[in-house]
Amino acid sequence: MFARLNVTLLIFAVVLSGCAVISEDECRSGLWYERGVQDGARGRSQSLVQDLAQECQSYEIYVDNEAWLRGHEEGVEQFCTPDNGYQQGRRGRSYEGVCTGPTADLFEENYQRGFAEYRIEQHYRKLLWRRDNLERELYSLHHALRHTDSDSQRRALYFQHSRLEWELRMLDLELHHYGLFGPHYFTPGLYPRGFFSSAFFYW
Repeated sequence: MFARLNVTLLIFAVVLSGCAVISEDECRSGLWYERGVQDGARGRSQSLVQDLAQECQSYEIYVDNEAWLRGHEEGVEQFCTPDNGYQQGRRGRSYEGVCTGPTADLFEENYQRGFAEYRIEQHYRKLLWRRDNLERELYSLHHALRHTDSDSQRRALYFQHSRLEWELRMLDLELHHYGLFGPHYFTPGLYPRGFFSSAFFYW
């Protein structure tokens, strides 16, 4: 019991430490230029230095803002590439608008392209999750229909079954637009209507 309690407390402490902007040890290290490079390369905005200063001040340690900003500028240059813009969007990460100059437009264009693909993939997964649940619900209804002798209950189950089948057909129509292999191999119009509900196809 005590072992479980200690593990729980350890996990709780890790979670709390993960919420902090910066740890006391990091504040005392004084590596502000290096920290700025790291934060800039992660796409964090310059306003972060205010949070760092406030956190370190609670330990009576002062942040070298100028060193952090110099490092941050270098880190942002690493961050603001077209390829990274696409990767950030593709992973669904937020963009804090740190890119400026001639690279900003290209970064944002690629970020928006990647983020659009991310949203499509998330929607596709949501559709598959819902379809899986519908199949389970329909299976349960089939089981209930086979084991009921009540006419009123049978009518209610048939009504619910019809509603779920209609939803499944509408969902299959939407999935149809993604083609056989999902959003990565989007081939509109390649598969016939109702293909995903046919007996020989299983998700």
